[in-house]
Amino acid sequence: MNDIRGNALYGATPLAGISYKIGNRQFVITVAPVTTYVGMVGEREAWDPLTGTGTNRREDKAHRQRIAAYVQDTEDYVLNSVVIYADNESVVFVPDHPGAPISPGVLYVRPGAKLKVGDGGHRTSAFGELIEAHQHGDEVLQRLQRNGQPMVVVLDDSPASRAQDFVDLQRNAKPLNTSIAESMDRRKAFNRVVLDEIVKSDAIPLFDGGKRVEFLVDSPGKLSTKITGFKTVRYTSGTLLIGTGYRSAAKWNEAVDLRVTLDEHATDKLIIFWRAFSQLPLVAKALKSKTGIVGLRQESWLTSSNLLYAIAAGVHRCTCDGEGKSTPTLVSDAVGALDDLDFRRGATTLQGTLVEKGIDGKADRILTGREAWEGAAELFAHHIAKRLGLAIAPKAVA
Repeated sequence: MNDIRGNALYGATPLAGISYKIGNRQFVITVAPVTTYVGMVGEREAWDPLTGTGTNRREDKAHRQRIAAYVQDTEDYVLNSVVIYADNESVVFVPDHPGAPISPGVLYVRPGAKLKVGDGGHRTSAFGELIEAHQHGDEVLQRLQRNGQPMVVVLDDSPASRAQDFVDLQRNAKPLNTSIAESMDRRKAFNRVVLDEIVKSDAIPLFDGGKRVEFLVDSPGKLSTKITGFKTVRYTSGTLLIGTGYRSAAKWNEAVDLRVTLDEHATDKLIIFWRAFSQLPLVAKALKSKTGIVGLRQESWLTSSNLLYAIAAGVHRCTCDGEGKSTPTLVSDAVGALDDLDFRRGATTLQGTLVEKGIDGKADRILTGREAWEGAAELFAHHIAKRLGLAIAPKAVA
């Protein structure tokens, strides 16, 4: 074993790497071709606390399939390192600088060794699924043979350590909030439209070129001068275009991307919707002063995400035909038809749908469930239809 570097008969797979220590344990960071990596690791091990084995959660089939689709469809995909565990019988690291705490070198993996996946089970399963699906050597398989998968190999096969590491890794990972994630994701056509053509537009006073939209959190604080988060602008805009018929996030994203691609008036409708919203009496008043948005938030429900969703859904309901087509002018008129409604806190306009009346001296509170804002959307749709003389079909019951 110690003469492994010169023993050609050993047949080990050599991987260039860098060895380092954290605490008392040795780690090696290395990279293997995706197809090589999948062959090195063993079967997925679900956590079993009765035996103290395994480190992975129950496999989420939908999550695995999403990763597989992403890798298959995205030439320049990016995935984090997987964390792998190995014992001294499976691997040997030969450093270039013996005794140094951090050293480049070569990690040799014994033929037939099956290393254990500590973190990265869904990524590994997704790779395996793709390799099997493209085993006849098409472009996807060729890409996976060229592409590297980074690995952090922990030279410690203690089941207890692996389980503790898995918990620590999950607890120390912070997922992106929706506003920052979607504003960064320019692969989606709809995100590009909302960010570049709507939020940054000089034609929409409400957003002030994007300065009044919050990107780092989904909901601005009560003293923020920003009107709302990018998440809300995005979902409100999408609801205006496609309505409320999509419950799955994946299907919703597909539908709005398709709509902005095929509907030549989609961007115009969004711009006119937000311009018309900017002209509602309380909003227009707030935009006249630097701290007006703070007052608008304290005085009314008009900065509430759920109210914005309801307005967009109501406008969509009474301005779109069965194919989702409408004219920008009709959208503008529909939003303008709401200018006689009282959106102030304490008003009775939304009580019974989106707002729950306070009792025993408590203030009214806005409800957050989809059922509540869809109920308010129906109220708005019928109000718009009455003022504009439109006919709308009864709302279908799910």
